[in-house]
Amino acid sequence: MTEPAAQYTAQDTAKAMPLLTERALIYNVLVAEVAARRGKLEEALAYYKAAALGSDDYRLAERAASIALFIKDDAALLEIARRWHELTPDQIQASQTLALALLRNDLVDEAVDLLVKQLLDKYDDQQQAYAVLGNLLNQLQDRQLILQVMTRILAHQPESRYALFNHALAALGADQIEVALEDLTNALKVAPDWRDAHLLRAQIRVQSDDIDTGLADLQTAVDAYPEDAELRMGYARLLISAERTDAARQQFELIAQANPDDAEALFALGVLAMESDQYDQAKQYYQRVLELGHRVQDVYFEMGRAEELQENYQSALDWYDRVIQGERYISAQVRAAAMAAKLGDLNEMALRLSELRRENPDNAVQLYISQADILRDEKHYQTAFDLLSSALQEFPDNHDLLYSRALAAERIDKLDVLEDDLRLILATDPDNGHALNALGYTLADRTDRYQEALALLQRAIELLPEDPAVLDSMGWVNYRLGDTDTSLEYLRQAYELNQDPEIVSHLCEVLWEAGLQDEARSIWQKAFDEAPESQHLLRLKDRLQAAPIESD
Repeated sequence: MTEPAAQYTAQDTAKAMPLLTERALIYNVLVAEVAARRGKLEEALAYYKAAALGSDDYRLAERAASIALFIKDDAALLEIARRWHELTPDQIQASQTLALALLRNDLVDEAVDLLVKQLLDKYDDQQQAYAVLGNLLNQLQDRQLILQVMTRILAHQPESRYALFNHALAALGADQIEVALEDLTNALKVAPDWRDAHLLRAQIRVQSDDIDTGLADLQTAVDAYPEDAELRMGYARLLISAERTDAARQQFELIAQANPDDAEALFALGVLAMESDQYDQAKQYYQRVLELGHRVQDVYFEMGRAEELQENYQSALDWYDRVIQGERYISAQVRAAAMAAKLGDLNEMALRLSELRRENPDNAVQLYISQADILRDEKHYQTAFDLLSSALQEFPDNHDLLYSRALAAERIDKLDVLEDDLRLILATDPDNGHALNALGYTLADRTDRYQEALALLQRAIELLPEDPAVLDSMGWVNYRLGDTDTSLEYLRQAYELNQDPEIVSHLCEVLWEAGLQDEARSIWQKAFDEAPESQHLLRLKDRLQAAPIESD
């Protein structure tokens, strides 16, 4: 490339510099703009930098700095930012850019001095000042550097609750949990009613598995400031994250009692009612949220889900069809198609999903799989298999489609296709734990190739040691191999993680064979009460109900 009309060194920027002639300045700017439009950003920066350092127009420095930031040329950024700040020393954006440039060039002391003088000491609104500071520091990748900066700023303002809070955030980012907790405790000594500090301290403790302490601290704060609805809302949400749903429900109810128009609390109560199978109550909450005009698309979806779970399939379809935008649009349309299938109209289901694939080509594979899942749910196994075979012609060797077709193939006894599809996946993805598990389980359950199955499942459990499906498969293959004790170890682990009817049926069968009939019947009865139509459980019904459970 040609050289800029004039160039200046970092030393030049520290003293008075001769300005470029108007002709030279125009030349540099024009060449820079042409280079930028052609995507030659390094060349554009060189010419803009020359223009910025040789002009008293701060806008050129601003433009040059934006390019230097974009291409991460920190050395050039520092020269340009110094010039920009020299021209407009009171402009906050110039000060921030210079501070960032200083930090990226490891000039921490100078950066901190600038931030204190040009930002923290000038802003009357300290909360806003620290928000600006936080946004600036978040542009740095080095979390230890961020903590270093905040430590020096905290030394400058040791009694500032905002300095303490932001130092806590920096410590948290650097994995210094105890430092963060100490900062927040000190911040609350300065401002005992500060909601954000209470919530963050509790969140840190809950996420650090000190759940009881975190929740107790927040409960104390809520009791001390009962009128703070946002604090109570934060407490309720934290209770949900800690799986204390009953306590969370009580807090949301208190919020709704104090403010019957609090749509977020009402929506949360609807979700909790759904989780406890109280579908009519959930629908009442959701109807009230609709009346308030809040989260309308989400409520339409949840109403559809409630009706579906109550087996009101036409009503569910109608609600799902009301979802016309947002993150849940595709999911709602898939569920609407599933409802059409439940109502016996497989053609309508297929038409809906075909149209959805046309509208959303990037999601075509997943939509094929969703359609196959619906067909399998309706026991149309051959149709599901044929659909996936057709999809594989459109998307050859797609692993998700191969896996889904393998599952369909098992249901129509095409074990050769199942094995071929799963081995095709493993040929290019040998660490695919789900494919290893599916093949290993099928070999254990449907063939006598037990040692081969065991080898596959041992690899699967190395990859997915806490996956209940893999644990179940390991239990089943060991049962097939005659090792009942090892089988029960794996099956009990699987059952503890997931009470799926298939896992229950395997556990009960092995318990029965191990002479633990009472335990088998007890576990089976509990599962059967919840899923009386499960084929896995019905298969064992005659045997396990042959005699009453003996009382102790």
